[in-house]
Amino acid sequence: MLTWLMMSVRLATPLLFAALGGLLAERSGVFNFGLEGMMLAGAFFAYAGSYFLGSPWAGLLLAVLIGMVSGLLLAYTSVNLGVSQMVVGIGINIFYLGLTSYLYRLMSSAAAGALSAPIFGDLRVPVLSRIPVIGTVLFHQNIMVYLCYILVAVTWWFLFRTPTGLSYRSCGENPAAADSVGINVHLMRYAGCIASGALAAVGGSFLTLTQVSRFLENMVEGRGWIALTAVILGKWNPWGALGACFLFGAANALQMQMQIIGVNLPYQAVMMIPYILTILALVGVVGRVKGPAARGIPYFKQ
Repeated sequence: MLTWLMMSVRLATPLLFAALGGLLAERSGVFNFGLEGMMLAGAFFAYAGSYFLGSPWAGLLLAVLIGMVSGLLLAYTSVNLGVSQMVVGIGINIFYLGLTSYLYRLMSSAAAGALSAPIFGDLRVPVLSRIPVIGTVLFHQNIMVYLCYILVAVTWWFLFRTPTGLSYRSCGENPAAADSVGINVHLMRYAGCIASGALAAVGGSFLTLTQVSRFLENMVEGRGWIALTAVILGKWNPWGALGACFLFGAANALQMQMQIIGVNLPYQAVMMIPYILTILALVGVVGRVKGPAARGIPYFKQ
């Protein structure tokens, strides 16, 4: 049970980073359908940065920069040009799927095999890690997990406890009204897209900087789409997204444990568990929750 809970937290973390990114974009009025591709880009460039520069921190920084550039592209095409956000997002996904596979094959062929990169190790939090069960599960993790805890609280505080957060949310609800009182809607949406790209990339970097020390083609495996589901299931609230991501992480940890103990089921069926749960969760909330009213709708000042 303890192992399963620890795995659940770790497997939920990359989802939560991406979900926070998706949430910020949607709260500003932009759908980020490119979370999957941005996570994949973050995973590869974090790995490459860590390998070539010899530090996981360097890899993390490179992933953030790539994510910000990706978010900037999303912002320009959707905010300035008014291009379909779904088309842009899917284009980003396809682009990074091809680019990361190509670059990784170049790296592998040059080195004649798989390359291991430095990763973050576990870090016990003094005192808190000694608490029975909870201490082991929550406070015997790597530094990126702790960073995720902090970001959830900071994001919630920003959105719901600051005047700027109120202005930010108004851009996703009624951009015309926000504009009429002097709020720069385009600036807010740009900020949301850039933050979204950075967080999605950090989520992807978690896979290569903590879980494994190398990159695998298409290793994100649908986590970006699960993160989008977590945003909806969490009702566009960071704490709700945290709960949804833990649920999906627990389901993923369960299927891994089932494979380890040798459950008498085809492994393909066991691996489907997190994705089946995602579909069921969406079916359960469709029509029952309402997101920001203006999300996905371009705004041009009259």
